[in-house]
Amino acid sequence: MAIFRNKLDRRAIVLRPVHAFGRRASVCQTVLQAPDVSQVHAMVRWNRQAWEIVDQSRNGTTLNGQRLPSGRWTALPAGAEVRMGIGDESVWTAEDLAAPATCLFPSGAGDGGAGDIVELNPRENLLPDDHEPEANVYFQDGKWMLEHIDGIELLGDGAMVRTSSSTWEFVLCDDLDLTSETPISTPMPVPMSADVALHFEVSQDEEHTSLNLVTQGRSVPLGERIHHYTLVTLARLRQKDAQRGIAPQSQGWIGLDELSRMLGVEPSYVNIQIFRAKHQILNALPPHLVEPPLVERRRGTVRLGNYPFEIRGGAQPL
Repeated sequence: MAIFRNKLDRRAIVLRPVHAFGRRASVCQTVLQAPDVSQVHAMVRWNRQAWEIVDQSRNGTTLNGQRLPSGRWTALPAGAEVRMGIGDESVWTAEDLAAPATCLFPSGAGDGGAGDIVELNPRENLLPDDHEPEANVYFQDGKWMLEHIDGIELLGDGAMVRTSSSTWEFVLCDDLDLTSETPISTPMPVPMSADVALHFEVSQDEEHTSLNLVTQGRSVPLGERIHHYTLVTLARLRQKDAQRGIAPQSQGWIGLDELSRMLGVEPSYVNIQIFRAKHQILNALPPHLVEPPLVERRRGTVRLGNYPFEIRGGAQPL
């Protein structure tokens, strides 16, 4: 992705595929406050091969000290200095001119803060890392979603994504994908729906839980993990509600706080176990399969998703 750095405060911004600079916040991705800057002063765009810039102002825009012709797109070279006003607050350096990409840009990275840019995988992005996940960003039904301990929300361009240790800005560049040219001779593969069942084995003392993933006619052993007990607990809740005749859409829901008390751990730890379980199962599935949510969330409650399951062994059911 392309990065501009401000000369005055050293902050960095990530360019969207079409990126406007100016004073009008309603239409400009980067708002400049200097009085000599126009409402829409200049625009930068990705033309699918390179970045280019156009001046749309009254007072002019310079590129490496040369005034740009008004209304004419000009190639933007790496390292170029773009000036849109007299003061340094209106001067930017083209620090990186890679193609645009949907990503998470670390907040504070441009002014001395730490953090890495996260280029997003549509299937899963555990944050801050795979070992102690607190949130997940993923692409579903044409939208980018953020899942965290409090629920699931839609991500819009510029939204802030936070964990206990880091904060990122969500940079949306999906319009490139929507308008990309795909040759007729090489159509995009159609994702297949996942046909997956969960087979749990629980020890009599409830201390050990293993899981086999049954998909496409074969059984994939996922071993014994602590997070499998979280899943089997949720499976038992769905099973109990089904036996009571509760409608499928209402089966198995439980408050995260209540589930954590049932498991004897903190809610944040339960959340980590849910993300770990999702990560393990997702990586066990073929990449072309579309899997239903493993754990569904709504307003502080969770339940096992719509997976067939079987539970063997264990103590008395819930």
